[in-house]
Amino acid sequence: MTILLRQLQEDLAGLVYSTKNTSHGMVVRTSADKLRALSFCIRNSSRLQFKTLVDIAVVDKVLGAGRFAVNYLFLSVALNQRLTLQLFCNETTTVPSLAVPFANGQRLFACAS
Repeated sequence: MTILLRQLQEDLAGLVYSTKNTSHGMVVRTSADKLRALSFCIRNSSRLQFKTLVDIAVVDKVLGAGRFAVNYLFLSVALNQRLTLQLFCNETTTVPSLAVPFANGQRLFACAS
């Protein structure tokens, strides 16, 4: 896991604020404006290969400047590793969508209200 963490730090130096290992994989913190570039890098890198966006979860922390913690869970099947991209934002921050870049040829459906 530490080798992969070093590769992340080398390959993505300008796009990440911090990296750490957890019992569930690696957590990489970034900002909303760097999210798309970072996600393309981890997907297209031959050393990382995080090609599957598994889940998106948002945690409302209620207090603090970065009220919402947005977590994107990625999987590298080739390396059998998980990676969480995490960013903090408030009610007015625009977070770019990763649905189309990680659709993998699947059809995306929207619910009409």
